[in-house]
Amino acid sequence: MNFFLFSQTIQIRLILQFLTTMANMSVTPYLVIFFSSQLGTIMTGWMFLGVMAANIAGSFTGGYTSDRTGRKNVVILSEAMVFIGFLSVASVNSPWISLPYATFVIFVFIHFFIGMAAPAYQAMIIDESSPDNRKAIYTFSYWLQNLAVAIGGIIGAFLFKEHHFLLFIGVAFFTLISLLITFFFIKETYKPAPINTMTRNNLSFFAGWSSYLQVIKNKTFIALALANLLIVAIEEQLTNFIGLRLAEDIAQPEQLLPFLALKVDGINLLGILKTENTILVVCLTVLVTYLLKKFNDRSVLLSGLVLYFIGYTVLSFHDSAIVLLLAMFIATLGELMHIPVKQTLLANMVPDHARSSYMAVFGLMTIVGVMTAGVFIFLSSFLPTIVLSCLFLLMGTASITIFARLTSKDRLEKSNSLPSQLGS
Repeated sequence: MNFFLFSQTIQIRLILQFLTTMANMSVTPYLVIFFSSQLGTIMTGWMFLGVMAANIAGSFTGGYTSDRTGRKNVVILSEAMVFIGFLSVASVNSPWISLPYATFVIFVFIHFFIGMAAPAYQAMIIDESSPDNRKAIYTFSYWLQNLAVAIGGIIGAFLFKEHHFLLFIGVAFFTLISLLITFFFIKETYKPAPINTMTRNNLSFFAGWSSYLQVIKNKTFIALALANLLIVAIEEQLTNFIGLRLAEDIAQPEQLLPFLALKVDGINLLGILKTENTILVVCLTVLVTYLLKKFNDRSVLLSGLVLYFIGYTVLSFHDSAIVLLLAMFIATLGELMHIPVKQTLLANMVPDHARSSYMAVFGLMTIVGVMTAGVFIFLSSFLPTIVLSCLFLLMGTASITIFARLTSKDRLEKSNSLPSQLGS
C-alpha cells in the first residue's frame, strides 16, 4: 500500500480531498448552531432540509453531466461556484454585517455545487484506478478523510464562534487552491462519445431520468446501496438516538474508569466516544490493513460488519462507560475492516460509461440512510430501548446477509461481468 505508486491524478485528488475536507469541517458542523442562534431551531430545521435538497439535486445533475461531458469540466465548474459561494458567505457574515437569510440562500447554492462535484470526484478515482489497487486507494482516502475531519473539527471548535468570517475566507481559499491545481495538473479521466454522435434525445432533460432508471434496474447495485443505507443509518445513531439516550440515562456525572478520578455525564461521554472513534481510525488504519492483507476480502468484509453492528448494538443500550468504550473500539475495528472492501466492491460493480450516475444514486441512498436515523428519535419516544436495540440487530443482520449474497462466488462473477455487458 504505497501512496507513490498511485497515478498522479489520484495522488493529487487525495491531497486536495484532505485540504478541502479539513477546511469544510472547520465550519460545517457548527452551522446548525450558528443559524439556530440567529433564527431559531424551527427555521434552522427548514433551512437544513433546503440545503439537503439542493445537495441531492446537484448530485443528480452532476452525475448525469459528468458521464456526458467528462469529469474535469464538472469539477472545475463546481469548485469555481463553491469558491464564489464561500466568498459571498464571508461578505454577508463579516465584522460589519450579518445577513442570516442571505447566508442560507448562498449555502443552498454552495451545496448544489458540492453535490454536483461529488459523483465526478468519485468517478475520477474509479477511472484512474484498477481492481488491484482500489482497496489501497480507498484505505488511504478513508484515513485522510478522517484525519481531515479531526483537524478541521478542532479548528472550528476553537475559532468558529468568534472568527467564522476568517474560516469562511479560509474555505474559499482552499477551494481556490483545489480549483487551480485541478485545472492545471489533473487530466481528464473520461472521454465520452463526441457530442455530434449523440441523438437529440440523448441530450434532452428526460434522457437524464432515463439514465437513472437504468441504474435503478441494476438489482445488484441497488442491493449494495440498500445494505450500505442500513450501515449509515446505524452509524448516524451515535449522534441521534444513542446520544439522546446517554444524555438522559447518565444525567449526573459518573466516574469514567475505575482507575481514573475523571467524572463525565452522558454528553461528555458521547464526545469521548466520538473522539475515540476518530483517534482509532487515524492511528490504526495502516496497522489493521497490514494485519488483514493475508485474508480474503469477503471474510474481512463480513467479519468487519459483524463487529461493527455488535459494537453499535451494545452502544444503543448499555450505560457502563468502560463497556461503551470497549463497544466503540469493536465498532471502529469493524469499520476499518469493512469500508475499504465495500468501496472496492462498489467501484468494481459500476459500468464505465455511467460511473457518475451510479455514484449519484449511491450518494442519494447514503443521504436517505442519514435521514432514516432520525426516525429512531421519534420511535424512542414510545418504544423501550431494548426494542430499538433489537431493530439495530435486525438491520445489521439484513445488511450482512445482503453483502454475503453479493460476495458469493457465483454472484460476484456475475456482477464483475456486468459493467462490460452494459458498456457494450
